[in-house]
Amino acid sequence: MIFQIAMQNKIFVCTEPLDFRSGFNGTEAACRLKMNQNPLEGGMFVFINLSKTMIRLYLFDGHGEVMVTKRVAQGRFQWWKEKETPAEVMMEHLHLLLRGGDPKSVKLPAPWKKIG
Repeated sequence: MIFQIAMQNKIFVCTEPLDFRSGFNGTEAACRLKMNQNPLEGGMFVFINLSKTMIRLYLFDGHGEVMVTKRVAQGRFQWWKEKETPAEVMMEHLHLLLRGGDPKSVKLPAPWKKIG
């Protein structure tokens, strides 16, 4: 299965580590309880494990739940301290994060919006 996230999709980051043994039900519950978001309304949710060696992406694509986990071959992911970041980030932050970069240090311009 291939899925695509549009630039319009919201990306929510949970800075509190998640126990990845929790599976689909636990991850959906974390969206609701830790982030106060309904995962069935669209958007992507990003979680990290306690050792910062794995990132989980979770979303509902309209037909079912999609969960993808990435584990680094060496080192750890750069991550925010708990409660350090706003709940929503831009796609560019996610791309940088998944490539091993530090999304906290990047300053991006606000998205351009056409008026009228």
